[in-house]
Amino acid sequence: MILLYFSISWRKINGFLQQIGALRFTTAHKWAKIYIIGDATEFNNDNRGGKLSESFYDIFPDIENEAKLFATNECQKKTSNFKAADLRNFIDEKFYEVTGLKKDINDPYVRSERSCRLDLKNHERDDVVNHRKTFIDYSLSRKNHYYTLTDDATPVWICPTQRPCILMCHDESTFRSGEVSAKRGMMNDSGRFFSKGRVRSYIVSDILVQHPSWLFFTLNDNEWNEDIKKNPTLDEINDVEYVERSVTASINIGTDYYFDNKTILEQFERLFQMLEFKKEVQNHDIEIIVDNARTHTAKSYSLNDFGKSVGTRCPVETITYYDDNGSIKTIDSYFKNGPHKGNSKGLLEIANELHISIPRACKLGELHCLLSQHKAFKNVIIHVFLLVHYQNYISFS
Repeated sequence: MILLYFSISWRKINGFLQQIGALRFTTAHKWAKIYIIGDATEFNNDNRGGKLSESFYDIFPDIENEAKLFATNECQKKTSNFKAADLRNFIDEKFYEVTGLKKDINDPYVRSERSCRLDLKNHERDDVVNHRKTFIDYSLSRKNHYYTLTDDATPVWICPTQRPCILMCHDESTFRSGEVSAKRGMMNDSGRFFSKGRVRSYIVSDILVQHPSWLFFTLNDNEWNEDIKKNPTLDEINDVEYVERSVTASINIGTDYYFDNKTILEQFERLFQMLEFKKEVQNHDIEIIVDNARTHTAKSYSLNDFGKSVGTRCPVETITYYDDNGSIKTIDSYFKNGPHKGNSKGLLEIANELHISIPRACKLGELHCLLSQHKAFKNVIIHVFLLVHYQNYISFS
């Protein structure tokens, strides 16, 4: 059926198989007849079809389960150094532990690194794989611009050979207090799982710097004094606690409070106000790796919250977004005058104001698909706002 779908005739396939000396249709047809109306014993004795031997995981299903758990735990760690070779070593150790055999120094691994790499493939979303490939390809193409370290027991800084670029990384870490919340999630009437939104914890948001001079972004006393003369708000006290002369932010989170989009924007604005006075970054390009987490980028409303027609449900008074030029645009969700004054506009009218072409008899689901591609209903990305004010100063990854 697949060959017919791609308009490939069986005769062409048979001719190709004949050229390479493979099993042709006539032979396959003969064995099919033996299987259906002939001697099944003859078919089985000739090892035709079916599974000829058990795989490694068929024989050791417990090792397979432990290997899956090991890979899952390693992938959840903040460090990104998990390799197929680590899974290979783990399976090898478990095999000799289960069987009680003694491994000789010359014995090969029971499951090769190549096989373990195949075990790990196809377990990620396509968009995740594509984004990672884009990021890695970009970084490798510019490796001569970055400050890097040698990979040995005593790492040494390697200075860039082309125009220098300082790489910065945004990182968040949560430290649990050990308290037990009164509200707990139960699974199978037994265990509870930790939710950082339900117990008091300490969360830190850092800007890590890949440069020989410093690990976390800070200013010295002279640089800081110059900075607060121009940006006095940097020295003001607010809900977020900053380490002195730095952009390292921390909060004690409880039930609701968290590093939301607004807080992260303020942290990055603080970074840009301080970058101007940092001597080491002069004559350097700067690139920042930012984790666009859902807690930072989520819109305060969803397309599902809106009705299609005039006078239907509407969660907000206005819709605000950034256009392609970085300018803030705002449209009203309710009519301000006319016969429908005070009523919600509905998605159809909003689509017209956004200059989106809507087909006749468009259904609500189709309308959602069209509007979801517009910036007014896309999640707010951290760097969009910042590029409006600092578009000639910094590059984002």
